Amino acid sequence: MTSTLTIKYQILDLRDPADRSTIQDVMSGTAERSFYKANGSALPSNELLEALNAFTSEDERADLNLDQLESLSGGVGLPEAMVSSTILMAMVGGACGCFANSMGAVSNSQIQDALNAGIHANIEEVRNDLAQHDFNAAIGTYTPTADSGAIGQAFMDSSGYADDNDVEGIQTTLTIGGETVIRDIQANGNSIEVTYTYTDDGGSTSTVQSTSMVAPATGWLS
Repeated sequence: MTSTLTIKYQILDLRDPADRSTIQDVMSGTAERSFYKANGSALPSNELLEALNAFTSEDERADLNLDQLESLSGGVGLPEAMVSSTILMAMVGGACGCFANSMGAVSNSQIQDALNAGIHANIEEVRNDLAQHDFNAAIGTYTPTADSGAIGQAFMDSSGYADDNDVEGIQTTLTIGGETVIRDIQANGNSIEVTYTYTDDGGSTSTVQSTSMVAPATGWLS
């Protein structure tokens, strides 16, 4: 009885894309195969796979698919899945943080715009009241009743801005743009100083606007 054993040797060059494709087809098959290095030593499948993946210029369509990877290494392991999930969660968390910061900045900008518009309107109201103080419409001129250097306080007393005659000025709580603003008016000789402060949700208080207004010159110049 005669038995025949046939062994086929094939020399493959990893630098050749066609040979790399042949190796991938062999590795994805079910037949037994053995790989050897040029010096005759055995080449494990995992080392050969690493060598194949080292070629960055290879055709992506010739890469091993998931089924082929599973037949070689058992599929994607738990460490790889955990690392991928961690990276994904970090990216999602960063994106959510950027979105939240962006929305917060937009909200703060809208609040600031509403405060600026409302405060400027209120400043003009105070300025108009000061311009009409001590104006005698009958003769078309200003006839101040206060001594020179005290018209600012006289205006506050007569206009209801400081009806308690508080020489230190008066603070008024206003609602501007849906927010609570404190207006502080101080008398300074023939002028007044108006300051608007705002306290945000975080408890931080800041000066939004501050201006000085002088009583009409015809009322105190002589």
